[in-house]
Amino acid sequence: MRVIYGLGSIAILSVVLGGAGATGATAAGHEETFVSAAELASKVQSASHAVAYEVPGITGRQVLMIRRDETGEAEVHTELDDTIVIERGTARFRVGGAITGNHQTGPAEWRGGTMTGWREYTVSAGDLLVIPAGVPHQAIVTSGAFLYLTIKTPHASR
Repeated sequence: MRVIYGLGSIAILSVVLGGAGATGATAAGHEETFVSAAELASKVQSASHAVAYEVPGITGRQVLMIRRDETGEAEVHTELDDTIVIERGTARFRVGGAITGNHQTGPAEWRGGTMTGWREYTVSAGDLLVIPAGVPHQAIVTSGAFLYLTIKTPHASR
């Protein structure tokens, strides 16, 4: 597995992804979360683009199964870090630099516009890309369908 980091610090996730939709209490009163690969995959089977999945028992964290058949818009999330794991296919991600001409699509969410000064990473199955809140990024589809898992977590300073 190659690991590709965006700008800023990396938060250690308290989410475990891998096996059968269950949670259990820990000694500290927090719960771990376990979601099977089959359950995550089933979320994207009927979708043509992205499926949001709120992680059970963990407020403020979200898992997106994203299938892209075409290049996405540039985007910036000002409150959430993105941890991206490539599941299938090959693509490129543009990360960093500056963005102009974007528009707000929701609270703390911006899309569109033009990115300048970015770095580009070629990604494929097994790669990890961490993009901290506030860093512009864009998925560039190079051929065929591209599938990836995005885990959105509140930025550490929020």
